[in-house]
Amino acid sequence: MNYRKETIAIGAEKPFCILHVSDVHFSAGTTHAHNAQVTQDIVETLQSNAAKPIGAVCMTGDLVSRKNTEESFADALALMQKLRGIAPVLYSMGNHEFDWPAEKREAFLRELQTSGITVLDNRSVLLEGIRFTGLSLPQTIYKNENGGYSGLDPVTPEMICGCIGEHTQAPTVLLAHSPMGLPAYAAWGAQAVLSGHVHGGIVRLCGIGILSPERRFFPRYTKGIYREGSCTMQVSAGIGKFRIHNPPEIVCVELI
Repeated sequence: MNYRKETIAIGAEKPFCILHVSDVHFSAGTTHAHNAQVTQDIVETLQSNAAKPIGAVCMTGDLVSRKNTEESFADALALMQKLRGIAPVLYSMGNHEFDWPAEKREAFLRELQTSGITVLDNRSVLLEGIRFTGLSLPQTIYKNENGGYSGLDPVTPEMICGCIGEHTQAPTVLLAHSPMGLPAYAAWGAQAVLSGHVHGGIVRLCGIGILSPERRFFPRYTKGIYREGSCTMQVSAGIGKFRIHNPPEIVCVELI
């Protein structure tokens, strides 16, 4: 598992290191043994690489896939508890979580909160003078009403305001599962954005991601750092799902 380091300037009062984890995708198709090995790989990667004190772990969605089992939920909870032993964990949801039945999603979120995980479902938390905001966008940006990928709603500043309100003056890190809304995130006022969703482009050739989950070739944002005005977005290639020339990764982001 790869471990990358990035630095993003947001006007923080002092440097603040976070670990960005995304798209773990424990599912009905992953065994308990596989999930336990992934958890071990994540923890060992962090223990062997994270030299600086870690202020928070940010999980940006698709922790468990839409097709899941009680075992995959239990394994995901165990992973989050392990991460909570490293640093406070901030969790925002992705499109897969919102495909679960509402009662299943609410029950899982309650278990996470009981375990000390901070769930950011269109809400914020302030850490060391930095506002971390989890953005849960409408499912219509991911799929249309027929379950297809044509005619998807674009992310707009007005849509973001409808979910989380106007931007405040504090330096803001937006946990937004889809990177496709970067222009809107910047227009809303985020200084930094953490995203995933695209799985690094699934297949990477010559450093270029080939395909998005929406079945679109050569998506604009797949992995790494992207900038729009004064906003910097860090996109994780994620951990789970099928991938070629595209190793799972955890990213250490130093906010300065």
